[in-house]
Amino acid sequence: MVMAAIAVEYENAPGAEKLCNLLVDGGAKSCWLNVLQARIALLRQDQESAREFAKQASNIGTQDPHIANQLGVILSRTGWHREALAPLRVASEGVPENADYRHNLAVALQFNGLLEEAEIQFRELVLRHLAHAKGWLALVQLAKSPDAGWQQALEAQFSVTNDTEDRLLLGHAIARLAENNKEWDESLTWLGRAKEQKRGEVAHDRSSAESLASAAIESIEAQVISRGVSGDERPLFIVGMPRSGTTLVERILTSHTGVVSVGELSDFAIILKRALGTSGPLVLDPEVLSAAANEADLSKVGEDYVRRASVLAGDANRFIDKMPFNSFFVPAILRALPGARVICLRRSPHDLLFANYRQLFATGFSYYSYAYDFADTAHFIAQFERLADAYEAALPPDRFLAIRYEDVIAEQRAKTEQLLAFAGLDWEDACMEFHRNSDPVATASSVQVRSPLYSSSIGQWRRYADGGSQAHEEFEKYGIHAAAAPVD
Repeated sequence: MVMAAIAVEYENAPGAEKLCNLLVDGGAKSCWLNVLQARIALLRQDQESAREFAKQASNIGTQDPHIANQLGVILSRTGWHREALAPLRVASEGVPENADYRHNLAVALQFNGLLEEAEIQFRELVLRHLAHAKGWLALVQLAKSPDAGWQQALEAQFSVTNDTEDRLLLGHAIARLAENNKEWDESLTWLGRAKEQKRGEVAHDRSSAESLASAAIESIEAQVISRGVSGDERPLFIVGMPRSGTTLVERILTSHTGVVSVGELSDFAIILKRALGTSGPLVLDPEVLSAAANEADLSKVGEDYVRRASVLAGDANRFIDKMPFNSFFVPAILRALPGARVICLRRSPHDLLFANYRQLFATGFSYYSYAYDFADTAHFIAQFERLADAYEAALPPDRFLAIRYEDVIAEQRAKTEQLLAFAGLDWEDACMEFHRNSDPVATASSVQVRSPLYSSSIGQWRRYADGGSQAHEEFEKYGIHAAAAPVD
């Protein structure tokens, strides 16, 4: 078992799997074995097996804090957010001095809406481990009242570290404190300092973003996309740029008794790439999109996707997959799943620019590389706008609905009715009180969606004097103009 664990740590999936198979053949059964099998499955991008092994491990359980931490993390990564809480408590309480165990617990508490307890854990984390950059950023973003000494402590940590990830995290935290003090352009200065090192390492390629958008647009007309839903109507996709309101719409719809969320699944992209057999390591690239457009029958892809998603969806009438970058796969999704519907969120490009640039996304996910540079972020949003315009013009309106975030805020009742009607669902009053929804939220909006609707996020880009001018200059390059400022 130890040798298998070492192989997993070194990401040697074939070697680890061979060792685990020997243990299984010998009659071994344990929580740790199932956890290792789940981690191997994730290394091989086999989400379905990972979920199965994670659930088996959870059913067995463990009181070993080190195994419990692995179990909690793997449950969270495979979409079992509620189930992750118990083992992560075992881990943190069993080894209270372990910073990562406490951080994992605090994040799980936040995802599950236990915000006060999450803040307590984050405060305890940075008190015990002053240099824990992840803990600092999470605390600053969560706390309603920052302590007076945080700015000095964070700037001191930032000044002495040359670690790329720590500079990202600490710099984002300092930028958030500047925002709290309404020092808008100062916050952008700190974001620039935070991202500078990482920006040089990732070397974002604008041509790749352009090629992706172009390939997705070209795929619209390559094969017939049927009008009207037929067959299994359960799949409901919500797509759009990150920070565009996708989580808000998901919460509105999952407040309905017939709807559940399966999270942000990478399954469709993985299944599609495997079915097409394209070269290269990426599941999202122009080659995959072009191959999908030229494939006459994607029904097997759709069947495999539904089978996997159903593990998380149970017997719900509708299940929502909210992976933002499914935006590029919309034509393939509609062809592979003739009963599926897609909701696309759109938002002011200027607000999207600041919302994305201010957000620290998963640093290991290459598709977010645009967000390390202000101009690159504007360029990526311009490509999305081009893509969304093409979808709106060409896709069947009974299967593809574009809806604006600003309209949802301004016309909550009317837009909620529109969303439910599009999804083929009857009205339920609970959808107007989405903030009371207790389901876990594992996205950057995990705090905001616990509150009623608010309009303060609309037009935020105008707060930035220098930054607003820069945004205007960048978007003018792509023919995108700012809406007129509202008149009081």
